[in-house]
Amino acid sequence: MDRSVLMSVALATVIVGAAVGAIILYELWARGPPTNYTAVGSVASPNYDQGPWMMSGCPCQGWVGGQAPAPRGTRITIEQARDLVENYVSSRIGQGFKIHEIMEFENNFYAIVIESDSNVGAFELIVDPYTGVVSAEPGPNMMWNRKYGMHYAMMGWSTEPSIDMPIGPEDAVELARRYLAQRFGEEVVVLEPMRFYGYYTLDYMIGGEVHGMLSVNGYTGDIWYHSWHGGFIKELELEGEEH
Repeated sequence: MDRSVLMSVALATVIVGAAVGAIILYELWARGPPTNYTAVGSVASPNYDQGPWMMSGCPCQGWVGGQAPAPRGTRITIEQARDLVENYVSSRIGQGFKIHEIMEFENNFYAIVIESDSNVGAFELIVDPYTGVVSAEPGPNMMWNRKYGMHYAMMGWSTEPSIDMPIGPEDAVELARRYLAQRFGEEVVVLEPMRFYGYYTLDYMIGGEVHGMLSVNGYTGDIWYHSWHGGFIKELELEGEEH
């Protein structure tokens, strides 16, 4: 065989091997650290992915790993945050979506955007409370979302996302409850999960007050605690107009 052909074959083999290795490493990184957590029934034991371990924060937001942003002027209101998210959805995402809720935390505002026709969660967004910058929330929204997430779009994988997942809503609630009981060591009430393509996001309460949120992977049972929000302040429920 011609020497140039052999070199071309060898080079192609190296490139393919490097690509496969990169995908494997990316998957291991995305799964997070393993744990020895007791499964619920036939549900796989989850990993406890802490926000800072996998993604220490969104650089464009000016904060890292749940640390509160330094005040930079007057803090915007939750109504102003709603208007900013509505404009973001209209101008950046497009038609067929609506805002489900806006929550205000110490470090940011948090918004859920759902599909207008199915009411399934599509995006999770955060708003800087001082600059008003709207951006995609780090964590499951980017890594576990099988229809709209960066993980699948960036890797170029073809998927047929479904709202039907091996782990159902009740199992997701139980996994979240067990994790939170271990984390806080006190009575925790887990609220109804919001279903996304690939995972659930759940708010929880301690002492009768909303305390925070976490996500449960609908295929693996992995848990990702939203450590970047800070303390809960208030919530604005929205019916939302279609954009």
